[in-house]
Amino acid sequence: HALAVAVAGGLDLGPDAEPAATRERLLSLPGIGPWTADYVAVASSVTGAFPAGDLVLRRALGVATAREAEARAETWRPWRAYALVHLWTREVFS
Repeated sequence: HALAVAVAGGLDLGPDAEPAATRERLLSLPGIGPWTADYVAVASSVTGAFPAGDLVLRRALGVATAREAEARAETWRPWRAYALVHLWTREVFS
């Protein structure tokens, strides 16, 4: 509900939205945590979005922590969301 109210009030989730500010605004909403904020960014076509704490992603990368996932993905900027979708697909459908 809080997300719907924020969007109705002008929260921009489109691809032209500023990623860091949008993430912070999402995190300020009740019930929205880091994974959800990052996933909304991925779904909103923010190419650099990367939910590093995602379990399936960490499994696909062969790492244990979000910090390790971030480190592995640093060179993929600004296309980390594309790599994420590829890794999810490979992990789920292999």
